[in-house]
Amino acid sequence: MAEQLVKIKKKQWYPILAPKLFNNTILGETIVADPQSMIGKTLSNSLMNLANDVKRQNVNIHFKVISVEDNKAMTAVVGYELINSSVKRLVRRNSEKIDLSFSCETADNVFLRIKPVVVTRSSVKGTVAARLRRNIVKFVTEFVKKHSYEQLLTDMITYKLQSEMRSVMNKIYPLKVCEIRRLVIEERDRKHVQEAAVPEAKEEIKEEAKAEAQEEEAEAQEAKAEAQ
Repeated sequence: MAEQLVKIKKKQWYPILAPKLFNNTILGETIVADPQSMIGKTLSNSLMNLANDVKRQNVNIHFKVISVEDNKAMTAVVGYELINSSVKRLVRRNSEKIDLSFSCETADNVFLRIKPVVVTRSSVKGTVAARLRRNIVKFVTEFVKKHSYEQLLTDMITYKLQSEMRSVMNKIYPLKVCEIRRLVIEERDRKHVQEAAVPEAKEEIKEEAKAEAQEEEAEAQEAKAEAQ
C-alpha cells in the first residue's frame, strides 16, 4: 500500500479588525492554520484605545469574529461593560446605589440585556428609589426601541444615552452617577423577552408597595411619638 502523506497546513498570523463603528481599527492578531476557524472567536478592548480618549479607560468593548474577508477577521460588537471598580469608587456613605437588569429590543430587532446603574447624591427613601427604578426601565426601554443597535452603541459610546437618562432622572432625585454598567446581546426571540419582562415588572410592583408600606409605618410611628 502506498504511503499516504497528510498535508499539514502552515499556521499564519491574521489581523482582527474592529467594525466600521471603530474605523476598522486592528484589535490584534491571531495565528491559525485555517482562517475560517477564527469565526466565533471573542476578544475585548478598552474604549480608551478604541476612541483614543483616556477618560474612557473604565469601559471595555467586547467583540466577536463574524466573518473572514481578504484574510482579515471582521468583528461585530457584542457587549459593552463598565469596569466594576470605577463604580465602587464613586459610592460613598449616605448615598444609594441602584442596580437594574432587564431585557429590551432595538428598532432593528436586536434583543439586549441592559444593566443600568445610578448612584444618588444622598440616601433616599424607599418610594423614591422605587420611582427611580421604574422610570429608568421605562426611559431606557423606550430609548432603545427608537434606535438601531449600531446607533444605540454610538449613543452609549458618545455618552448621549447616559446624559439624557441623567437629565430625566435628576428631576426625580439628584444623581452623582448615571451609567450603563453592562450591555450584551441576548440570543432570544420576542416571546421569551416578553415572558421574562413579566416577573421583573411584578417584582418592581412588589418592591414599590413594600417601600410605601414601610414609609407609612415610619410616619405612623413618628406621629405616635409626637402625640405622646
